[in-house]
Amino acid sequence: MTASALLVLVVVARPTPATAQSAHPLRFTLGSATVELGGQVRLRFEDDEAFDVRGYRPAVDDRFLISRVMLDASVRVSPRHRFVFQLRDARETGSYLDEQDFPRSNPFVDALDIRQLYYEGHGLAGSALGVRLGRQQISYGDQRVFGPGQWGNTGRWAWDAALVEVKGRRLDADVWIGRPVRNRPDRWPNASVPEPVVGVAYVRAVGLPARLDLFVVRKEDRSGTTAGEHGPGDLRSNSVGFQAEGTRGPLDYALTGVTQWGSWGGDRIHAAGASGTLGARFSWPWRPRVRAVLTWGSGDRDPHDGVHGTFDGVLGGADIAFYGYCNLFFWANLWDRELQLLLHPTDRLELHVQTHAFSLASASDAWYSTSLSVVRRDASGGTGTGLGREIDLRAVYRPRPWLELMAGLGYYAPGSFVRQTGPARPALWRMAQATWIW
Repeated sequence: MTASALLVLVVVARPTPATAQSAHPLRFTLGSATVELGGQVRLRFEDDEAFDVRGYRPAVDDRFLISRVMLDASVRVSPRHRFVFQLRDARETGSYLDEQDFPRSNPFVDALDIRQLYYEGHGLAGSALGVRLGRQQISYGDQRVFGPGQWGNTGRWAWDAALVEVKGRRLDADVWIGRPVRNRPDRWPNASVPEPVVGVAYVRAVGLPARLDLFVVRKEDRSGTTAGEHGPGDLRSNSVGFQAEGTRGPLDYALTGVTQWGSWGGDRIHAAGASGTLGARFSWPWRPRVRAVLTWGSGDRDPHDGVHGTFDGVLGGADIAFYGYCNLFFWANLWDRELQLLLHPTDRLELHVQTHAFSLASASDAWYSTSLSVVRRDASGGTGTGLGREIDLRAVYRPRPWLELMAGLGYYAPGSFVRQTGPARPALWRMAQATWIW
C-alpha cells in the first residue's frame, strides 16, 4: 500500500518523549554538537498461575526472569535539530514459551536491536512547523488510546513514521503516517509490516485550565485477510475522539470518548469506547489519593448481522496501568469498574491498591485478550456477562533517583461467564522488579 492510499488524519497533543528518562545523562560536546548518553536496565521476575503472557490459560503456570537494557543517544546539532538513537536488548529465561509461540511479534525476546532512530527538527526556517522522521515511539495523553506499551519486555508499539507538528498560540497539532514495527528475534534489524498503514492527527488546545485533546485515526489493511461475518476483505477503520483531564481543588477528573466506523472485511464497523475517572486527594498522613474509573468498550451484538461492533482500543498500550495487573483483559467488549487507592508512607515509597469488576459489554461477543484474540465466546449469549473480579497490590520504592524497586501481587477470581464456558481456575500474578536508570 502506498502512503497516498491511506489518509490518516489525527489531531494529536504533542507526543510524550519515548526515550528512557535518565537521572544524570552523560553530556558532552563534539565539535558544535551536544551529545547526551543515557539508558536503563530493568530486571523482572514474574510468577504466573493460570495464565501466561498470551492470556488466560487455567491449565498452565509460567515463571520467568526477563531483562531489558536500553541505551539512548541524542545528538543535538543545533538548538532546533537533533538525532535520536535507541538500542534495546530484551531477553528472557525460564518460561515454557519459545519463539514458535510468537510468530508475529515476540513480547519477551529481541536481542540487541534498534528501537528508535529518528531525526527531529523544530521551528523549521523560523516557522511553526517541526518534523520527526524515522523509527520512533509515539504516545499521547494517559496512553490509554495512544501508548507504546512499555510494561512488556520488548514494547508494544514502535513506528516507522513521518510526523509533522504545528505549534500555535491556541492549538498544537501532530499529523503522522506510519507502519508498526514487529519484534522479531530472528531478523535484524526489526522491520515494519506493510499492513496496516496508520495515520494519526492529534490536536491539543493550548491555554485552557484543563487538558483537551482531539484526535482522528485511520487504519488501512488492503491484504484482504480481515475476517468479517460476511467473509474476508480489507480493513478501513476510522476513529474520532477526545481526551480531557484536569483538577479542581482536591478533585481530579478525566474523560475519554472514541467512536469508530468503516469496514472490517465484508462488514460495516459501528463501535465505540469511553472511559471516565473521578478522584480526590486528601491532606492526611500518607497523602491518600482515591479514584473511581469506569471504562466501556462496545461489543458485537449480533454475530450474523454484518456489523462489526467490537471496539479495538485504537492504538492503546496493554500495560498494567489499565485493565488489571494480570493483563487478562483489553478495551474490547468490556465493562471495567475500577477503584484505586494510592498512598505515600514516605517520599520514596508508594503503595497502590486496585480493584476491578469485569464484565462483557455484549453477552454474544467474546472475551478478548490484550492482543485482541478471542479467549472465550458464547455466541448465544446464554452464559451471561460476568467475567470476574481482580484485586491488585503494588509497592514502589525509590531509594535513589537512579534506582526503582517494585513488587506486585494480582489475584483474579473468575465470574459466572468464565465458569460456565470452561475451566475456571483463579489466576495469581506475583512480580518483583528492579530498574536502574542513568
